[in-house]
Amino acid sequence: MNMISIDKSILDQAITNMQSAVNKKNVIDITANISLETIDNNLILKATDHEIYIRTILKTNSLQGEIKCAVNGEAIGNFIKGLNDSEVIIEQDNENLYIKQNNASVFKIPIFEINELPFSQNYKNEQQGFQSIDINNNFLLQSLKKIMHCCNDKETFNIAMQGILFEVKDKEINIAATDSKRLGYIQKQTECDKDFISIIPKKTLQEILKLFSTDCELYIKPIQDSNKIETLCFVSENIEFYAKLINANFPDFKSIIANKPQLPTLKINKEKILKTLNQMNAICQRAKVTFESNKIIFETLEGINGASASITINDIENHKTEPMTIGLVNRHLLECISNIKQDEFEIIIDDPYKPIFVITKDFEEVIMPQII
Repeated sequence: MNMISIDKSILDQAITNMQSAVNKKNVIDITANISLETIDNNLILKATDHEIYIRTILKTNSLQGEIKCAVNGEAIGNFIKGLNDSEVIIEQDNENLYIKQNNASVFKIPIFEINELPFSQNYKNEQQGFQSIDINNNFLLQSLKKIMHCCNDKETFNIAMQGILFEVKDKEINIAATDSKRLGYIQKQTECDKDFISIIPKKTLQEILKLFSTDCELYIKPIQDSNKIETLCFVSENIEFYAKLINANFPDFKSIIANKPQLPTLKINKEKILKTLNQMNAICQRAKVTFESNKIIFETLEGINGASASITINDIENHKTEPMTIGLVNRHLLECISNIKQDEFEIIIDDPYKPIFVITKDFEEVIMPQII
């Protein structure tokens, strides 16, 4: 008999994590499946949609014979999620996979040949050309998370804007994201001596942040005779995550940074601005913002159903002697400030029609003003 027993919670979490690599648009395609295979008392799960590849290793409670098949990923995930939090029995015959629990629940699902699943990634295979990258993974993951809001995964004019730049050049890490209306960036020195450039799709990054924390390893697979990366791989104790990257040229963000005005900054309390922006966001998408010598005034632009508001933040030290008014998309500033960990941040404003620079200890962001 081909049978294993395994804890439901462990199996459920693993299959849930793999759903992002399951092709749900075409259920008859082999990539709509998850493969299951037993090796050395472990259950190996694999899934891919050709863009993301996930391999998970689970410890079984017991094993008889061998499990080796592929089944519909969404179907098995939905069934297991509804089971009780106790041990699950999985059995396989020539045509079906059976999932049982407490002699009460039985789920039968057709199986497919495991070899048909196009899962070929293996960072341990020297012939595949993966290289280990020694970078502070906590810094990397937190940095990617802080500026992810700046990219647009629905951008069609320039696909590079659908992802986040991750580059190492001359022992400097560059991380940047833009949707052409704002630019978030982080630059930091590193001991890593491998130069490369990559653009991580936003969807891929969202999955990476779900699955990995500080305790992981990073591998890259360069395109032959190029410093561009074809595949990125994150590895933890029981998960391998591979992702194809965006092969495009990222916009020249350094030329924008080089034009940052050398002016005194305006220090602002984060919580005061957050509260104001949330209030404004309830009735309008854009705001007129006036900076005076000791206060900032937010006023609605195009309020919903004619609604309007004016909110003043006092006790602000502004280096400018004359008032300056700019237009802003509330969401742009709100998403930026929401990722700031400190109590204060700084702003540089040179002209109502030039980019606004938001400066924090962790990252910087450039926001284009709105014409009013």
